Amino acid sequence: MGLIKNSVWNLAGYVIPTAIAIPAMGYLARVLGVELFGVYTLAIAIVGYAGIFDIGLTRAIVREIAVYRGNVDERKKIISTATIFLFLFSVAGAIVISLCTPKIISLLNITAANQSDVQSSIQILVWTIPAFLLNQLWMSILEGDERFAILNIQRSFGSSIIAGLPALFVLFSPSLYSAILGLAVGRLLSLIIAFVIVRNEIINAGFMFYRETFRRMIFFGGWITVSNIISPVMVYFDRFVISGSLGADKVGYYTAPSEIVSRLGLIPGALSRAVFPKLSAAKTYGELKNNIKFAYLVMGLGCLPLVVVLILLAKIIMHLWLGEEYALHSQTIFQILLVGFFFNSIAQIPFTVIQSLGKAKYTAFLHCLEVVPYLVLLYFLVNSYGVLGAAYAWTIRVFVDCLLLILVSRKCIAKHRGKI
Repeated sequence: MGLIKNSVWNLAGYVIPTAIAIPAMGYLARVLGVELFGVYTLAIAIVGYAGIFDIGLTRAIVREIAVYRGNVDERKKIISTATIFLFLFSVAGAIVISLCTPKIISLLNITAANQSDVQSSIQILVWTIPAFLLNQLWMSILEGDERFAILNIQRSFGSSIIAGLPALFVLFSPSLYSAILGLAVGRLLSLIIAFVIVRNEIINAGFMFYRETFRRMIFFGGWITVSNIISPVMVYFDRFVISGSLGADKVGYYTAPSEIVSRLGLIPGALSRAVFPKLSAAKTYGELKNNIKFAYLVMGLGCLPLVVVLILLAKIIMHLWLGEEYALHSQTIFQILLVGFFFNSIAQIPFTVIQSLGKAKYTAFLHCLEVVPYLVLLYFLVNSYGVLGAAYAWTIRVFVDCLLLILVSRKCIAKHRGKI
């Protein structure tokens, strides 16, 4: 029951933000137009890809806090070391992306009339990266302790602000710059809320860097970083391929249904985040197996009915949310992505099992194995079938990924049996 309770808390943390984000995204799509809305979603993807600058520390901290739950001194070392390193490294990352802004813009195939707005917007966007990563890092302390109630109260407030402020800013000044400025302010306010909640942990930990602690976290987090570098390529690169091959004015037709699927990902994400610390702290093989079986059951029952209903109502949803133009171009894309969503949801369980057993290198190897075939498939299908081809490529990739993760997780469980 603890797993369900924690999953419900995780899901609840996204209910209000999602209720705000869906109409806000619809408003932004109508006001900004197809091209600038597409660029806005690409901007969100850029911040998401900047997650590589945490070099896996966010995930590592969840595991470390769960493993060293009763060790006060080690907790302090974990928190202070990760905070110092991540702040400095994320600032360096923001500087690098800022310097690369002209190159990024040239790759997006943006019309001349919108290039100035896009360039000024990205320059603001990159400085949200340290706030984004520190927020994730500090909240991972609560996640490792399984304090999901407090964690999701913060997430609810912070994510609601991030979701709503871009639309509010655009209401007063209809431009991409205003939307990105609203996003930046939202991320800063969310970081302040996170600091207020965990300020005692951060302050008591001090500001010392411990090499041994860092070496231990980076060994686990290093493999996470490999996944963090490759995974966003497979998650977001389809948008950039569409923009480069078909033009930025076509991206919105894909990113609109993709954003809905991304929001739906909060459901399996809620369960996988609840499972991870519980599996990491499992003391017996029986406890481990029971939690895994229960997680598969809950994931399947939670996602399959939802997918079936949404496939049947796809056209109506797109029409009511974004209008007739998006309903015409995006309905079939949405339905294909929903099929992929189901397999991607199931894949969250074996993925979490592998990493909870300290075998993050296996998930990294799988991502390395998948990335080149996926990019080749993506390029071929986009050039052959347009935007629809990107949806087919993503769905095929997550189906194969799901099968591979299940096979690898079973082998990891079998090897782990004799250790607990």
